[in-house]
Amino acid sequence: MGITVREALNLGGLRRAKVVAGEAGLERIIKYVDILEIPDPRGWFRANELIITTGYAIRNDPRAQANLLLELARTNGAGLAVKFGRFIGSVPEEMRRLADELKIPLLDVPDDIPYVEITNPLMAAIVNEQARQLEYSERVHRELTRVALEASNIQAVAAALATLVEREVVICDEELQPLAVSGKGSAVGSLQLPPEEIKRLHSAQKAVEITLWSRNVRRRYFVAPIDVREHRYGYILVDGQTPLSELNQIALEHAVTVTALQMVKEEAVVEARRSLQRDLLEDLIAGALRHRELAISRAEALGILLEEPKVIMAIDIDDFTGYLLHQPGAQEANAGVLKRRFHRAVNSCFMAFDRRVLTVQRSDSVVGILPANGREIRGAEDWRVLRGMLQELAASIQLKIARELDGVTVTIGISSIAADPMEISERYQEARTAIRLARRLNGKGTVAFWEDVELYHVLGQSGETLERFYRSVLGELDRPEVKNREELLETLRVYLECQGNVMASAAKLYIHRNTMRYRLQRIEELLGRDLDSPDERLALWLALKARGLIRSEQ
Repeated sequence: MGITVREALNLGGLRRAKVVAGEAGLERIIKYVDILEIPDPRGWFRANELIITTGYAIRNDPRAQANLLLELARTNGAGLAVKFGRFIGSVPEEMRRLADELKIPLLDVPDDIPYVEITNPLMAAIVNEQARQLEYSERVHRELTRVALEASNIQAVAAALATLVEREVVICDEELQPLAVSGKGSAVGSLQLPPEEIKRLHSAQKAVEITLWSRNVRRRYFVAPIDVREHRYGYILVDGQTPLSELNQIALEHAVTVTALQMVKEEAVVEARRSLQRDLLEDLIAGALRHRELAISRAEALGILLEEPKVIMAIDIDDFTGYLLHQPGAQEANAGVLKRRFHRAVNSCFMAFDRRVLTVQRSDSVVGILPANGREIRGAEDWRVLRGMLQELAASIQLKIARELDGVTVTIGISSIAADPMEISERYQEARTAIRLARRLNGKGTVAFWEDVELYHVLGQSGETLERFYRSVLGELDRPEVKNREELLETLRVYLECQGNVMASAAKLYIHRNTMRYRLQRIEELLGRDLDSPDERLALWLALKARGLIRSEQ
């Protein structure tokens, strides 16, 4: 709160002063005025201070004269007013050069002007300006508080601030996603921050000027962080094509406070509702609700329809602990940040889905409860269509995670349909089991439907019995010394998939039908089994699945 050196030149005795150097610094702010008549100024200067002197103590010392300007620059002083005529004489060229270089206004004051004719008008102007800014600050605070209380949303705060500063205003979350936009040129799209600005913005404790991209246009903004208890809720961006005045900065500071209060309030409301929803979903997933009517009534109170069929999708971070071990810094902090970003990325994909998805975060995974359809699933065709939609949704989640979380992959499990809300717990276990089996069979970063892995789950319950069964059925074929072993096993798999159709099997393998018949004869000889028998085919099919499961464990 002060006045500029340029404004000071129109007050009291400074009207007769001349700017002899440092004109580039005339917009420096004067908050204090002091008189100095000692040779060594170190420790005496304050920021935004205008120093007045006769130069008596340094009249014959060019080095001390230069040091006066250097010390002012070091402390971000406002300027230097000197009565050159009486003791120093003409303005030293070195002082002119240094004042221009440092952009410190150097004023030549006539000897006959008393100090009081300079200090009194300046202090009166500074006090009046401070009073004006305090009055403005109070008015801004009242206006923004009124808007926040009456409108009770962030958009209203953005509109009020845009009116006060007469510029475009954007309020963003911590990922620079716009939450509210107002003012001139307010058609703002997604904001992209150049890599060189990211670190500076994240570490900023007060407003900084940055350059970012909006709708493929490079723009400058003044960005003020919104922090509450060391948690960054977001940022307020004010168009920075021209510098902000002190009054603009006051309005921005108040807007940050009001926006922070609004964000904390909205977060509390959302979190309270989310907590109730999370408790309900956790109870459903855990199977803790024993009464169907109670589950439905609790859901209806939260605006959730439970009676329509559901599908459970579980998204799980692969090797969560291993990923954290390779990250610098505190593991606990990294884990929290990763979980928030992971949850946000998954939810953004669910929001883009054309049906409302209920989500709950469980440690390093997210569980989505999705409506199976707008109508009852009546047949295979309905399920085929829904399965295709779920496959696309899972792929979009994996793609977004890969783009936004460097080095992170997720495995996704999708259950069968829960026709009744009391089946949700069982279907959740299907999705979790699908993830476990998918990782065993195909590795990390895959998508598995329960129907595709259910047989492996059943076979996996057999333990040692499973391997004995596999050895008894396929053991004679699956031995290292058997020539073309893998080729014969693949031939058997395709033949069984084609339900014993030799022509279809040969076409799928791109071989001649006679070659196919020869291979089948060879398989029958090695196994001693009749491939035309339905029972033998079933045993062989199960043994092939068991082989895949056993090999995944090895």
